[in-house]
Amino acid sequence: MFQGKRVTAVLLAGGSGSRFGGSRNKVYVPAAGKPLLEYSRQVLDESPLVDDLILVSRPEDAEEIRELAARCRKPVQQIAGGATRQESVYHALAADCGEIVLIQDGARPMLKPRYVQECVAAMAVCPGATVAVRSKDTIKLADADGMVRCTTRRADTWLTQTPQCFLRDVLLEGHRQAGKDPEITDDCMLLERMGQPVKLVEGDYTNIKVTTAEDLILAESFLRQ
Repeated sequence: MFQGKRVTAVLLAGGSGSRFGGSRNKVYVPAAGKPLLEYSRQVLDESPLVDDLILVSRPEDAEEIRELAARCRKPVQQIAGGATRQESVYHALAADCGEIVLIQDGARPMLKPRYVQECVAAMAVCPGATVAVRSKDTIKLADADGMVRCTTRRADTWLTQTPQCFLRDVLLEGHRQAGKDPEITDDCMLLERMGQPVKLVEGDYTNIKVTTAEDLILAESFLRQ
């Protein structure tokens, strides 16, 4: 318990992995000897701040997610994901959750205990938090025709990662207000739309999301180190 509040970790494993290639869900692909998803599961299962886990997966991955759940020492629920990331998170929030929810992408194997600690600690002062890194590059905003509209100030530009952490009731209300919106690409956007503050927790550049086969090569290099 964190200051008397139950903390539920939501591990998202329901993506199609279409950009990765192949028919198998990328989160079950081996990396440095273990499935990608296993790295995050282990950190969350061993964290003293996490009380229970929710594993969100596709119905066709039921057998693999059961094997993963069997290795959990903490209470665990298996939830079917939706058609989008937003729907999958909403399904998890509608289940038996704690007052604080920590959401982790299953395709980010470099989860560190520090991220969990700092994101959960932020809930004492803020309803939302996300791990993020400062942009190394200059970011351009463009229109639909690929024409530059403006340039962000690099010192103010961050690239968000996971985990992301929220007070459950606030995040759930954000989902209810937004409905099904294809523009929602992470949960922090829901709080932003409501005018709720979100704290940035500085991460590091090894915390990559495996999206393509090339990403897997890089992730394996980090994991072996």
